[in-house]
Amino acid sequence: MNKNKIAGILIAVVIIVIGIIVAYKVIEKSITTRENFNLKVENISSNPVETTNQEQNEKSFFGKVIESETSYIIVEPNENEKIRKSADKISIGLGEYNDALYMVGTNVKITYKGDIMDSYPAQVKATKIELKSVNKFSLVYYQKNMIQPNQKETIISKNEIENIDYNIYAFEGNIAINLNSDSAELTEKSISLRDALLQNKITIEEIMEKTNNDFPNAVSYDDGGSKEYHYENYTIIKVHKLDGNRDVYIGNKDMTIYDVLKD
Repeated sequence: MNKNKIAGILIAVVIIVIGIIVAYKVIEKSITTRENFNLKVENISSNPVETTNQEQNEKSFFGKVIESETSYIIVEPNENEKIRKSADKISIGLGEYNDALYMVGTNVKITYKGDIMDSYPAQVKATKIELKSVNKFSLVYYQKNMIQPNQKETIISKNEIENIDYNIYAFEGNIAINLNSDSAELTEKSISLRDALLQNKITIEEIMEKTNNDFPNAVSYDDGGSKEYHYENYTIIKVHKLDGNRDVYIGNKDMTIYDVLKD
């Protein structure tokens, strides 16, 4: 009789213990699911708000690098920039951009958020640093005087501009540029491409970058990689021959590499 009582008590204890374990697991699962749900709700509701605020607060300006160190650069804003009224020199910490090379004289576009810090040089918190002179531009091909067939005029000679070790030519015409404009028409605001390059208002690298983006499937030659980019009113040819010729030609819309390399 005593043995049966003991056995009954043991069975009851085992059942109670199992019940406690099962109840604990159910409660634990419920709590975990609720935490995960809360976490997902937080992520969904917070991130878009931060992105929107960041976009609303961002401003930008164009300028030229006048001092370059490993951890920061100092930029002189262009004369027509609003920020120029607050400061003529802006110090920008490179942070995640410290692996890039910003040479003195480089044109940059600085995008930043927040206020301009009152110091000298002034400081801003940059969100983006771009090697860029203007937001947009357009080349203008025109003929000012009587042009001879196959006439070639030098716009920029090799080494006339630092790091430009090739010639830039105008073929059977003249080349101007409209800055901050998409117009390909010659106006009183147009300036010669030569002046724009010499005054560092635009770089040939920016022109070729835009050209490559406009024509990802440009006409290409098996001479080392020369390419033709045919716009509506003009053509750009970037020579890339095995003999080292890297010259750039800008001319009429029908120009081909066979026209410019006849000699």
